[in-house]
Amino acid sequence: MPETNKKIEVAMQGPANYRICVQGRLDPHWADRLGGMNITVARLTERDVETILVGRLEDQAALTDLLNFLYELHLPVVSMQRLESR
Repeated sequence: MPETNKKIEVAMQGPANYRICVQGRLDPHWADRLGGMNITVARLTERDVETILVGRLEDQAALTDLLNFLYELHLPVVSMQRLESR
């Protein structure tokens, strides 16, 4: 029988890849301030826009800094996913 609840070890230290979606538009010139994350803007409807950030962060402290920066910009986080390392 396949295992459905596979446990993934997550550490506070060390790098990890993330995909973070925020409501609203974030200009690509912010990439350096966001740890070099790739910034993609997706139009959901005529009025609704979502920004997708994908990239590698050095540790949980860098992730916290990024989330705090998004908060300061008043960009609500829609989703966040830790991606498998390739």
